[in-house]
Amino acid sequence: MRRILGASAVFAILAMGMAGGVANAAGETEGTEVAPLVSSTVVVNEVSTRGINGLLDEFIELRNISNQPLDISGYQIRIWSPSGLTFETVVVPANTVLAPRNNPGQYLVLTGQNFGGTIVDATNVLPMNLANAEGIPTAGGVTVHNPAATRLDGVAFSNAVQQAREGQAAIPESATTDQLTASNTRNILSTDTDNNRVDFSLQLRSAGQ
Repeated sequence: MRRILGASAVFAILAMGMAGGVANAAGETEGTEVAPLVSSTVVVNEVSTRGINGLLDEFIELRNISNQPLDISGYQIRIWSPSGLTFETVVVPANTVLAPRNNPGQYLVLTGQNFGGTIVDATNVLPMNLANAEGIPTAGGVTVHNPAATRLDGVAFSNAVQQAREGQAAIPESATTDQLTASNTRNILSTDTDNNRVDFSLQLRSAGQ
């Protein structure tokens, strides 16, 4: 169940993240569209790059959106810097199988060192120990790749991170959203239109849910 932030909080975030109409929180103009990459198997479903416990209070949630079990052993989750460089790659361990969508075990949740939230469906949890002091950069991005290194899905929080971005970048988190325990997440259907700004919104954290 996705829990929507209150109206006043949303307006504050939008004012901060989209001041000037077409500029994001980093003051960038909107990026150009990138090639469509709609996934029919696994998606990056929710990301929190920071939280009330600091920059390492973070997590990534993958979801199997297919109707079949999905073996994601050897899949790669790549963490991208604001300049578009990969500085972290997390490899999914062997024998990691996600259940079909809408079943327990449909998620894989990767947790940061200072993650302090609750994981509703904790069937598949993978702790991350990222070397970068910031962990997942607030203005970076996340992609998921199969064992052949083919990119399956991605989200960026800055238009500069073209390697992860689909369409327009999602609105990044901030010190304000830390206090609201927010994350960037898709809707309950995990809709994928290949536009991060459309597909992701700042909502209350809901890891494994």
